[in-house]
Amino acid sequence: MDFRRYAATLSAFATVLYAALLIAALGVLSVLLNRDVIDNADAGPFAGPAACALAVAVVFAGLLVRALRLPAHRHDIAVGVALLLGVGSYLAYAVGGGVVIAVADPYRFAPFVLQQLIGPFAAAAGILSLVVVLLDMIVLASRADQHGRPRWPWEKRD
Repeated sequence: MDFRRYAATLSAFATVLYAALLIAALGVLSVLLNRDVIDNADAGPFAGPAACALAVAVVFAGLLVRALRLPAHRHDIAVGVALLLGVGSYLAYAVGGGVVIAVADPYRFAPFVLQQLIGPFAAAAGILSLVVVLLDMIVLASRADQHGRPRWPWEKRD
């Protein structure tokens, strides 16, 4: 399998992992803090899913662009890229919900985004993004020299 194809497939799986962890973390934080994820009564039912979808889209786009531009011989773990995607998903989470609110009333966009940015839910989106992107880079760096599928020890030729 081509290394770039492997990296693109891995970025898709890492994005699904990020989406699952984000939904689970938001649920756990909501229960622990005894507050709604989107506690704005005027937000409607689509603000939360839109916020999560935009954060997931940022992570997927970042991982996919890196996977398609990464040469097969590189073994680096770019912490700066991981931090950038973490901040991007943090901001995207807040803006995603704000866009849904802005459809009804554009003047509520900025207060909603600021309220989300100081809350724990957007921070969870950013931190989880950082962790998942770093894990994706570690897996890619460990696989950079191999050709083909991973093999069990008894399958390897001596």
